[in-house]
Amino acid sequence: MIILLDENGNLLDKIMKCLIVDDDPLICDLLEHFCSKINEIKDVTTTVSGFESINLINSSSFDLIFLDYNLPDITGRDILDLNPNSAVIMVTSNKDFALDSYNYPKIVDFLVKPLDFPRFYKGFLKAKEFISNSKKLPEKEARLFIKEGGKLVKIKLKEVAYFKSEANYISIVFKNKKILTLMALKDLEPKLPDFFQRVHRSYIINLNMIDVIHTGAVEINKEHVPVSQRYAAELLRKIQLLN
Repeated sequence: MIILLDENGNLLDKIMKCLIVDDDPLICDLLEHFCSKINEIKDVTTTVSGFESINLINSSSFDLIFLDYNLPDITGRDILDLNPNSAVIMVTSNKDFALDSYNYPKIVDFLVKPLDFPRFYKGFLKAKEFISNSKKLPEKEARLFIKEGGKLVKIKLKEVAYFKSEANYISIVFKNKKILTLMALKDLEPKLPDFFQRVHRSYIINLNMIDVIHTGAVEINKEHVPVSQRYAAELLRKIQLLN
């Protein structure tokens, strides 16, 4: 098991907290119903008032906001201009705002009424990816805790040479040691800082640990790690950026 923490020691993996802002109570109920179908969403607050939404945003922390653009007391644009620290999915019958929405990087999708669940779910997946990327560990404070026996041990990610998938486990390989823990690479990868790169279905490497790049492999601590063709171009791009 791996527990990922941010620089303040807070858990990165948690349930998603959402706010629904729409002056139509039926739309609020429909969106709340859609949210209830998604396991990651466990905490939903609804309001039909734009002004109340401002108070809620200022007094609480939401991962995702479903925001109606055409509110009677204040517009969705006004709320966006307050720069809420959340992913935002706009919900409106006004298509005119679609182009302007690109000026707001926290808008991850734009749902046009009438709503249906398949389209809603596509928007949720975009929001989930946005939220996951925004919670990546910063390089300076990057660390994780792994379960070793009956205790949790802190590991500094900058000291990890690479992660290797071994069935249902991950080998965490350092310069002079290796630790085995229960987890899948696909669950770990989205949370890692940018100095880690997937190079093979079974390997994620620390780019700062590479000694030599071969054709189809990299050398780290005198060990050869395979690089599949699928990931080779992205590896070279990142290496050039690091230089």
